[in-house]
Amino acid sequence: MPIRMPIRHPFKLAAALTGAIACGSLLAPAQAADARADTRDLRPTPAKPTAQARRPEVALRPSASVVPIGAPVTFEVSSSVNGFGHIYVLSASGRVQVWLENAPITAGQRLVFPIGETGIKAAAPAGREDLMLVVTRDRIDGFFGYDGTDVPRLVDYSQVAFKRKLTERFLDLPHQQWGYARTSVQVVERLASGSGSGWGLGAGSDNGPSNLWAGQWEKD
Repeated sequence: MPIRMPIRHPFKLAAALTGAIACGSLLAPAQAADARADTRDLRPTPAKPTAQARRPEVALRPSASVVPIGAPVTFEVSSSVNGFGHIYVLSASGRVQVWLENAPITAGQRLVFPIGETGIKAAAPAGREDLMLVVTRDRIDGFFGYDGTDVPRLVDYSQVAFKRKLTERFLDLPHQQWGYARTSVQVVERLASGSGSGWGLGAGSDNGPSNLWAGQWEKD
């Protein structure tokens, strides 16, 4: 005859089992720990992806797009980030100039180039100058080293070779580290002849190609 153990307090036993399950005492140790973590502990959650830094917005605007020989011209420069400005010029004559390199620039501030006693005046003969402004968040090892230049200087490169060297300096930088803008100025004849001075905008005898910077980072 089987022996039956009497259950004197069935409701107490059910309550005890329910409490044990709730506390995880009837679960495996790892499962019990997970159950407690779900109800009591601080729980790590996946971090939200950070927004990718935007490419700097850069502007280079001449005071006039068409300038008569002998007239001065200036350029408004601006950047959306703090950094360093670099201005490069390809002339219709085939010359290459670095007007500015590693010059500090403040975000949101509109600067007029050139500053101080240096001026830019359109010089004969008529032609077109193509300019590029590059702004980087950090200094670069430029054509004049990390010190750079704040006065226009000629560089001994053909335009093709210069564009290749310029590409080597910037193409591998992440886009959020640099931005660029391009513009051009057409220098035209005027009735009163002038000898011209300054940095010879329009030093070419013809208009040249439609865009001397063509192919320079077009796919960026």
